Amino acid sequence: MAFREKYSDFFQNLNEEHFNEERFVPAVGPEDAEVMMVGEAPGENEVEQGEPFVGRAGKKLNEILKDIDTDRSEIYITNLVKIRPPENRDPKKKGIRAWKPLLEKEIEEVDPDMVLTLGNFASKELLEKKKGITSMHGRIFSREGRKIMPIYHPAATLYDQSKTPELEKDLRKAFGKEETGQTSLKDLQQ
Repeated sequence: MAFREKYSDFFQNLNEEHFNEERFVPAVGPEDAEVMMVGEAPGENEVEQGEPFVGRAGKKLNEILKDIDTDRSEIYITNLVKIRPPENRDPKKKGIRAWKPLLEKEIEEVDPDMVLTLGNFASKELLEKKKGITSMHGRIFSREGRKIMPIYHPAATLYDQSKTPELEKDLRKAFGKEETGQTSLKDLQQ
């Protein structure tokens, strides 16, 4: 079932000022995923391709997922706000409030073991905290019995490469692939 059809009740009640078909990007991934990633909002490349995290930040994310032997196709990937904000600006509070009920419904439906919030907007909104991503990343929080881990947005690593090892470390932790400092049998076989 298509995303818009599945959540048709939400879309019927969404105020027109918060929806633009041409800038809309639905979620992708299995609806029974163990891990859900929540970004901020789609960018230009995402709108063009109709999928979250396909631009430069998405390529960086894919690279790190590959490095930690994790298949992106097993992750449910969505955004806090499902339309690209005008001029690629940050989402406004009013827009976030309009789209948050849909995200809550997605989380309920997918029922992942872990929700990874990418960057400040998704992290602050889902955890209802004022702290920034720098102080929260890599920590596992519980909200209504669900594990939520804020991580750096992959775009942050494009501007500050020193965040790349932190993002990789957090993703390893989220997917249970933390480095132990020991050589594994898998490493020896390669």
